[in-house]
Amino acid sequence: MGRNKFSILLYIIVGLAMIGLVSSLINNPGKFLISILVAIGVAFVIFMIFTRILHNRSPGANDEMKKYRRAAKQSNRKYTNQNEHLRKRTTKPASPLKTRKKRRHVPHLTVIEGKKTNKDNDDRASN
Repeated sequence: MGRNKFSILLYIIVGLAMIGLVSSLINNPGKFLISILVAIGVAFVIFMIFTRILHNRSPGANDEMKKYRRAAKQSNRKYTNQNEHLRKRTTKPASPLKTRKKRRHVPHLTVIEGKKTNKDNDDRASN
């Protein structure tokens, strides 16, 4: 039940803020734009301060990241070179002399020799 009250309160606050923004935009648009730009500037300054603090707090992480990037680049170079060598090995130039297709030889089929004359068609079931 507390969560439902919180969501209703949040909708009321957002609705009042929208009404205030629209009325401020209608009554004094110049002041509205200046206040929006000031809010964006303050948010940017706060963001930069926090990023500097967090960046300076863990200087070892930067060194670790440099080492990781160097190792990743080295690994990438190693494996791309191997792939190029494999491609060169597997692709053989097609010789113009071998244009015939090979015939398949199926080893499990055999020829049974027998009589090939049809003397009597009486043995057939269709007659």
